[in-house]
Amino acid sequence: MAVVSPFAEREKAMAAVFTERFGVELPGHFGDPVAEYEAARSVAGLVDMSFRGGIELTGSDRLRWLNGQITNEVKDLRPGEGKLAAVLNVKGHILADLAAYGLPASVWIDVNRDRAQVVRDAFDGYIVADDVVAENVSDRYAHLMVVGPGAQRFMAEVAEGGVKDLPAWHHAEVLIGGRGVRIIATRWLAMRGYDVIVRADAAGSLWETLANLGLARGLRPVGMAALDLLRVEAGWPWYGVDFEDSNLLMEALTPNHVSFTKGCYLGQEVVIRVEHQGHLNKKLTGLLVSGAIVPPAKADILSGERKVGTLTSAVFSPTLQRVIALGYVRRECWDPGTKLRIISGDQTLDAEVTEIPFMAGA
Repeated sequence: MAVVSPFAEREKAMAAVFTERFGVELPGHFGDPVAEYEAARSVAGLVDMSFRGGIELTGSDRLRWLNGQITNEVKDLRPGEGKLAAVLNVKGHILADLAAYGLPASVWIDVNRDRAQVVRDAFDGYIVADDVVAENVSDRYAHLMVVGPGAQRFMAEVAEGGVKDLPAWHHAEVLIGGRGVRIIATRWLAMRGYDVIVRADAAGSLWETLANLGLARGLRPVGMAALDLLRVEAGWPWYGVDFEDSNLLMEALTPNHVSFTKGCYLGQEVVIRVEHQGHLNKKLTGLLVSGAIVPPAKADILSGERKVGTLTSAVFSPTLQRVIALGYVRRECWDPGTKLRIISGDQTLDAEVTEIPFMAGA
């Protein structure tokens, strides 16, 4: 049974049409996905991020212990700081991508909601004599995002006392509408954004406050259809869509998710071997696709008559006015400008390798 978003009642009042993604009932759109997309690109969008969950780590050993479990360096993570990372298994395959945020008495692990319990259970298996408790707190908190070129100005206006200019992935506690929330300077969509975390029992009132204040400023609620356009443009891969637990770290994620100089962590041997010996055979790349046909996920990617990859996501970009896609291609086809073909049903589409993100905002 799908989880209901804690913002659902307020979203229904705004004519949201719901869809299930990652085991959560989320707004697919609010009547006009293209207008929602354009608001996020030009001003700001309000996004229900209930498909993200959380794990809270407490205990005096939490940072030292966590540093041995994830791919980035967090042993000195201070309150207010954050880093991207991933959790791997012993074979170096990805269990989940995540962001780790330092708090005064805990560490918050932001992870896809449908992976939160998997990660929590994996963590629990490696807590032996450590003073660490890992708890899945996904149901306790609500998660949304304000994103777009006007996001910083909007957040500065609605937060009591304003918002300081936070570095990417850093965070702070502020008051909005008299309630305490944590805002995080995220870059999920390769442009300025702020994730906002609040206790679940305050979710509805927070959504209403932000939506009402944003109405006169051009901010619009953004559903999953528009978010999918934005995240492919940004090259933001999603677990279960663009990668899974058969993928290695550097096949799917970026160098921002890993430290190549830190001490031991689960799966490190595979990561270091790939990095230093160049044994990566495929990786996620961007593709510019000719024509107006949006090819399906899992479509074959060819070089000449030889299969060299598989498509994972494709959309028609309203800004670029063309079809763009993410897909895995073999190493001999990684260079930008490489000409490839995509098989879509009984049609063959010309494609060209390009760097991601396809485009980035302010």
